[in-house]
Amino acid sequence: MRRRALARVGTATALALTLTACGSSGDTDLQPYLNTYTHLTAFHEGDTAFAHLHPTTKVNGDQGGQDLSVHAELPAAGNWRLFLQFQTGGKLHTAALTLNVG
Repeated sequence: MRRRALARVGTATALALTLTACGSSGDTDLQPYLNTYTHLTAFHEGDTAFAHLHPTTKVNGDQGGQDLSVHAELPAAGNWRLFLQFQTGGKLHTAALTLNVG
């Protein structure tokens, strides 16, 4: 069975991310962290390629809702491990996910 790629090599892709409650706080309202709502670092499986991505969602005050759009243009096919840093309720969080690029 072939796995379907969610993004294409060298093609700008808009990644839609939605923050959902995890743990006891239930807080999903994004707060600015280093002048944006999230920072993403992507590492390519099998080599040393990496990318640092930012959302296209502009910071608008202290509360950013829970939806983000991130511009991604990754240079190699395969799995990319994304680490997202974001802030809610005054606390910094890190989440990880895998994106397959074809």
